[in-house]
Amino acid sequence: MRRICASLLALVAFSYWAWAAHWERDESGVRVAVPDHAHRIVCLSPNLTDTVYALGAASDLVGITDYTDFPPRAAREKPSVGALVNPSLERIVALHPDLVLALPAFNGAETIAALERLGIPVYRFESGDVARIYRTVADVGRLLGREHEATVLITKLQTRERKVREEYVEQELPSVLLVLSIDPFITAGKNAFITEMITMAGARSVTEDLPQDWLQMNIEAVLPRNPDYILLMNGGPVSLQDLQRHAGWTSLAAVRQGRVLTIDARIQVPAPVAFDGLEVLARQIRAAQARSLARSTQNQAQDAREAR
Repeated sequence: MRRICASLLALVAFSYWAWAAHWERDESGVRVAVPDHAHRIVCLSPNLTDTVYALGAASDLVGITDYTDFPPRAAREKPSVGALVNPSLERIVALHPDLVLALPAFNGAETIAALERLGIPVYRFESGDVARIYRTVADVGRLLGREHEATVLITKLQTRERKVREEYVEQELPSVLLVLSIDPFITAGKNAFITEMITMAGARSVTEDLPQDWLQMNIEAVLPRNPDYILLMNGGPVSLQDLQRHAGWTSLAAVRQGRVLTIDARIQVPAPVAFDGLEVLARQIRAAQARSLARSTQNQAQDAREAR
């Protein structure tokens, strides 16, 4: 075992020092000796993988984690180093990376520390909100020598964000309830990335006042919040029919009347792909609001006719 570890250390050290490097401070504040020309990248989070693809650097990517769904098909052609939580050290080392992009909140301190002991530079990222997407794009672009591509991409994403927001300026936001599962009932709180995206799309989550990222609730606690719409994952485990069959849910008018919007899975990934999901949700909200306004106008016209 000692001989294997020594061999791995020598191999990685040779691979690493074959490149000129410079010092950078990553998003967690740790100084990292980053290769000047990194061309063998391992991404330890799906959002980092999507960012690399969005910058046109797929050829530099040699490893990803399980359940990396975006971009479809292309990313899954890359070798996996295991789960997002505590990925396999052996698989990472076997890919001979000259730089690992990590998400410490999930990847595990032991794995990151072991990589650094082997001489593999690890650049730590943070995620959690839209502002972080922009910073991550800029940082990855700089690390891979694609600063121009990063600047162009950020400008495009900011333009898309602005256009979505402009669609509902000075309009009252409809209230929504995200349902990820029924038994137990799980939804998103204030600090979840998806809650920010819901607001950006032009709606207001009725659980945005609850401080957790994800939380378990009782349906009785939701009834007073009375959402205008129910949000379900497109192709997810919960359907409107499931809600209508479970006790208590039909007490919500949105469930009884079938007022349901579906969320594209892309909106959950804190990366450039999230803007695709954002635009899909925004269009649904605008369409639902237009239908609601049309019904209200029809009802008012009908009331006026009956009054005459």
